[in-house]
Amino acid sequence: MHDFGQSLAVVVGINQYQHGIAPLATAMTDAKAIAHILKEYHDYQVFSLIDEEATLSKLKELFQASLPSLVQPGDRLFVYFAGHGIALNGDEGPKGYLIPKDAVVGDTNTYLSMDELYQALMDLPCHHMLTVLDCCFAGG
Repeated sequence: MHDFGQSLAVVVGINQYQHGIAPLATAMTDAKAIAHILKEYHDYQVFSLIDEEATLSKLKELFQASLPSLVQPGDRLFVYFAGHGIALNGDEGPKGYLIPKDAVVGDTNTYLSMDELYQALMDLPCHHMLTVLDCCFAGG
């Protein structure tokens, strides 16, 4: 069995969106259940962004500032996102996005691109990482 440093988790769940984006039924419930299990049964330090907290600015702050200052070599990280995802055609093929709470339909500047998320996660020095994207078009 491997001895990890810290066990960290980012858990995002969005049911109710702003700006006319259709709501989801179970994303928030699923995220809360996963956060509970990780914290209570596996001693994870959990950073949750649930529904109204899951704005683009808070997601970017978490992935680009908070996590890089916390994650150390030897740590393990679990990332879970339950919400809307979308793939849009671009010059180089489809481009995937996660849809934050405050996204505006048709304005990709208000979405979190899979490329941006991927780069932020790959820059972390953790020993082990698992990312689960419970959304449409999670494969980008």
